[in-house]
Amino acid sequence: MSRAYISTCRLARAFGAAGPVFFGAFGAEGTIALLNHHNPAPPIVLTIAGFDPSAGAGIAADLKTFSAHNCYGVAAVTALTVQSTQGVKSVHVTPAAELRAQLDALLEDVKIAAIKIGMLGHRGNAVVVAEFLDRAGVANVVLDPVMKSTSGMADLLDAGGVKYLAEELLKRATVVTPNIEEAEVLSGITIKDHATMEAAALKIVERGARAVVVKGGHMEKAIDVLFDGLEILTLGGEHVKTENTHGSGCTFASAIAAQLAFGRPLRDSVLLAKAYVTKAIEKGFSIGKGPGPLDHFYRIHQEPPPRGIHEVPQHGMHPAAEPASR
Repeated sequence: MSRAYISTCRLARAFGAAGPVFFGAFGAEGTIALLNHHNPAPPIVLTIAGFDPSAGAGIAADLKTFSAHNCYGVAAVTALTVQSTQGVKSVHVTPAAELRAQLDALLEDVKIAAIKIGMLGHRGNAVVVAEFLDRAGVANVVLDPVMKSTSGMADLLDAGGVKYLAEELLKRATVVTPNIEEAEVLSGITIKDHATMEAAALKIVERGARAVVVKGGHMEKAIDVLFDGLEILTLGGEHVKTENTHGSGCTFASAIAAQLAFGRPLRDSVLLAKAYVTKAIEKGFSIGKGPGPLDHFYRIHQEPPPRGIHEVPQHGMHPAAEPASR
């Protein structure tokens, strides 16, 4: 029976890795003993949101966005939804005590650099999140005030939750990212054009938010309005002609949180997040019968392995990976 000694470092380099995947040595009976090797952890970003089985929105979209920005994502689940690309069929909200337990377990274990808050389900969960923010003391908090599903067929936050969000959660966030309908609820202003978007942004900050981005993706002109309490900034953009926009709001808020986790200023974080989401929408694709997801990993292009490098046969090494004869 032939045996071959395969260097994991050599194979890692052959398959395009920047360096060794791990270090090891052969022990008794051919087992591999891993050496104790520590790599620095990336910024840890927490998403507090609902789960979408189609993985286009909610926690799944958030975690993909964090990874695409070189962050490590952790999550606390506020609700399990029954949905597909065709819409939300039902919502099963996590009990407040269970959400609190999830958040406490994370808080006592990892250092969180930023938090993205999405769907909360009901007032009880909103209260738990506010109390958690007070305990955690995390500087970077992005609040996406999700109230209804995109189709409008399901309420994702009850009336008591909406009221508590507007009165308490709003002032605990670094930035709030409502769409037009959500901005109307938070500001009490009917939004019809750019001028009323600005008026709504001013009113939301007046009501306690430190900063707000009113998203105008569904307006005639795809502009967003950022107001940080001092300056209004209009973020222009072109409509991408595609139906594959499922989870774009979640992705935008998560991208801002990831940028803030690296210590970037709010204005830069919002600009970079908008550029990322626009491109991710442009590269989006269809997976089912309804609007498809964004391509969160459009920056990654899987290259084929170099010529002559394939899977290592069971009987030994591929000739192209054989060490040169001495």
